[in-house]
Amino acid sequence: MDLRRHQRFPVHFHSAFSGPKLSESVGTIVNLSESGCCVHTDTQVYTGIQLTLRLHAPGEESPIRIEEAAVRWNCGRELGVGFITVAPPHQKRLGQLLARLKQEQQA
Repeated sequence: MDLRRHQRFPVHFHSAFSGPKLSESVGTIVNLSESGCCVHTDTQVYTGIQLTLRLHAPGEESPIRIEEAAVRWNCGRELGVGFITVAPPHQKRLGQLLARLKQEQQA
């Protein structure tokens, strides 16, 4: 039984992230929801660290910016990231992207 509040969609998006004690790093987003994502990366990142995350989704002119996110868990090369602060224009773009993913999944 999945207790998540928001539906997750399998994706394969390039991402870049950084934090107070973390230089610019890259990864691949492998699933995405309204409240978070899973990132595959070679960068060592610890649970609890705060990040700024940029999602490079196909069809988007510029990255969707997650102003503040937190690493909720890490396992090997995967990170579970929860979104904390997303500015309104980026929140709207994220919502539109998720709506497209849902529509594609139902087709």
